Amino acid sequence: MTRLLLVIPLFLLTIFGGGGQDRLLAHGPADADHALSPSLASREAGKDWVEEKTGTFVPLASRFTDEQGHEVALTDIIDRPTLLLPIYFYCPSACSQTLANLATSLKQLKSVPGIDFRVIAFSFNEKETADDARRAKKNYLKLVGDSFPAAEWRYLTGTKEAITALTAALGYRFQKMADETYIHPSALVAVAGDGKIIRYVYGSFIPGDIDMAIADAAKGTPSLSVKRLLRMCFNTDPNTNKSVFQTVKMVVFTAFLVAITAFLFFSRKRGRRSDDENSPKE
Repeated sequence: MTRLLLVIPLFLLTIFGGGGQDRLLAHGPADADHALSPSLASREAGKDWVEEKTGTFVPLASRFTDEQGHEVALTDIIDRPTLLLPIYFYCPSACSQTLANLATSLKQLKSVPGIDFRVIAFSFNEKETADDARRAKKNYLKLVGDSFPAAEWRYLTGTKEAITALTAALGYRFQKMADETYIHPSALVAVAGDGKIIRYVYGSFIPGDIDMAIADAAKGTPSLSVKRLLRMCFNTDPNTNKSVFQTVKMVVFTAFLVAITAFLFFSRKRGRRSDDENSPKE
């Protein structure tokens, strides 16, 4: 009963708490739920946000700008197992959590940065600059700690052409909205030193999953992704489909109340029966 009383406020907070700007979708090698929200369902139905392309290669000749403002080709920095994270640095919702999750996981890896692997976070917003990348890197290096070499986590920006070439090779799709934000998935892609796509990592970037991806990339052996949750990030209009979301909340809340009422009723009934059995008989 005590555990139940602790769960109730957490449940209510989940149901009636703030309207987050990201969604979790079941995702694996062969399945993905692409329903983003009622307002986007019709135009986004059937769209694969991540089409895994393991065994193919990223365009190593593509050139980007690093956080120091230097132009670099991917072939210059992908010379060992590399984790690629498509992101945009001024994302108002899930991207910051995605980068924070990755930073936290990087501290817990068995793989050694700079020897076993390196990381590249690249922006798919062609309007972002090296200054944006440098600020983002400064913030997230604080989370990963001093033991992680700064040179092994690169932050890149690029032209629309370079971004399109890389994201298309990764099978990674995103959509720009009228308010300059993007609908996009959170996915980490492990590639081998020759640019071969090896494995996709989803969810909260569990250290064990990342270590396995790095190990597979070192062998150059493409592997299936572990089935996790694919986090979708998009800005939502709080007034759009408000009635739909409120209806869903009320239905879930009502079902929860019915379940709690039934639980309390049967608990009391069981308690009375126990008292009757234990009471002394005349």
